[in-house]
Amino acid sequence: MAATPTPPIMFRIPRPKNQSEAKREQIRDQVFPNSAQDIYDRKVHNGFSSIPRTLGLMLTLIEHLAPKGKNPSRVYSELWFRTYDDKLIEVKDEEEFAYASGLSVRRWRERIDVLADLGFIRVAATGNRRYGYILLRNPNNVVREMKQQPDSPIPNEWWTAYTKRCVEIGYAVGQP
Repeated sequence: MAATPTPPIMFRIPRPKNQSEAKREQIRDQVFPNSAQDIYDRKVHNGFSSIPRTLGLMLTLIEHLAPKGKNPSRVYSELWFRTYDDKLIEVKDEEEFAYASGLSVRRWRERIDVLADLGFIRVAATGNRRYGYILLRNPNNVVREMKQQPDSPIPNEWWTAYTKRCVEIGYAVGQP
């Protein structure tokens, strides 16, 4: 009987640091000596999620647009913290999601509905669970769609800060 060949071991070759990364790391080490052991490095530690660098501004906009008393920014943050690269979140335990967001299940559901109404997420049922799956839409696309509306709800001062941030991070945001 022939032995089953062992599959080759695949190693991920880390990409070299670009000049900007190396400079920031050098500054960090000068300002905070030995800090490399004191940070959460996604290349070393498990349990990370990629988030858009405009997320802070998105949370500000969501808070501005939400009905009074129904700010869903903590719920939105928690969704981002739970997602993988496919941006699909399976909701197996609403109580767990609500607790992590600092809310009761009823209030968590209200905030989910606000996020869906604003267009930042899509929700699909599974079985008898109304909130079975949640899809995180690209928030930059959501903002672009809102800005294109004739009666855009986006405040001008927010839009100015947002477009400035996009330029800083190299995100091409076409003027609607």
